[in-house]
Amino acid sequence: MTASTTAASSSSSSTSSTTTTTIVPDESECLKKEEERFKSPDPAPTLDEEVDIATLPSMLEDDPNGNVVECDLGFKGPRWGPQHAGAKKLASMYSKEKRLQEEVSLVVAIFLFASVFINLLISWESSIWMSVLFYAVLGVMTADFLSGLVHWGADTFGSVETWFGRSFIRPFREHHVDPTAITRHDFVEVNGDNFMLCIVPLGGILYQQMTFEREAITQWASLHWYILLLGIYVALTNQIHKWSHTYFGLSKWVVFLQKAHIILPRSHHKIHHISPHACYYCITTGWLNWPLEYMGFWRKLEWVVTAATGMQPREDDLKWATKLN
Repeated sequence: MTASTTAASSSSSSTSSTTTTTIVPDESECLKKEEERFKSPDPAPTLDEEVDIATLPSMLEDDPNGNVVECDLGFKGPRWGPQHAGAKKLASMYSKEKRLQEEVSLVVAIFLFASVFINLLISWESSIWMSVLFYAVLGVMTADFLSGLVHWGADTFGSVETWFGRSFIRPFREHHVDPTAITRHDFVEVNGDNFMLCIVPLGGILYQQMTFEREAITQWASLHWYILLLGIYVALTNQIHKWSHTYFGLSKWVVFLQKAHIILPRSHHKIHHISPHACYYCITTGWLNWPLEYMGFWRKLEWVVTAATGMQPREDDLKWATKLN
């Protein structure tokens, strides 16, 4: 009876061991597949397709900050989230100097936004309202494209090892291994860099408003409105991006704008977070994502950059994605 029980136990243990070996992939094989995904991304799914994120290499977009299964996709360490080794290292690189740059950028940009807007109101001519309306729509489209271009460039090329990389590329690397980190960042950290981008063009407009004659200012008014409105969209882009990762406690008006696809919807942006994060880069409204994917725009642009410089797409991003300890 004992021998039979022992044999059955041994057989069960053997079967369990075999089953475990079959179910859990080898980590080196997982890393190899990850590298293949980064080098040769699959075409982006369309919004009409049924996308089951749970079956794809992606952190659940509504995972509240860290409920990541450690053995997901065969990896021994956390695959995504704040406990991921790469995410910890990248988060620790956020410096006091960087924080100061973001704070100064916000203060200067807000002053310029207010000054330019007040001057435009003072010099308002009712005859330009149609052109201002046109430029308002064009500004949204331009901001969406520029958000995609900057997002693509920072995701695809560059290294965190350089000063520029530590200052401006690091947040993109952190975001891929811990997508919900952005929801834990305050207004300054989320938006400082975007506001910084607006300083030079707004400063140029304010200089013209202070030095040009009234007639010349009127002639330039439509273009000034375009740049102001574009600047507002650019400044708000990363806040909109943060909202697309926020699944709890959003204002009803934000949810309404997302559902109306006036700003980037949550269901739309989750497609970008399918590893290797090589599609749907536009994050202001997301309107341009499908046409740019249809054209193969980003892969063609990558080919041009690689042919001209020798840099390989997503090389640095892969390093941080696979940093498991």
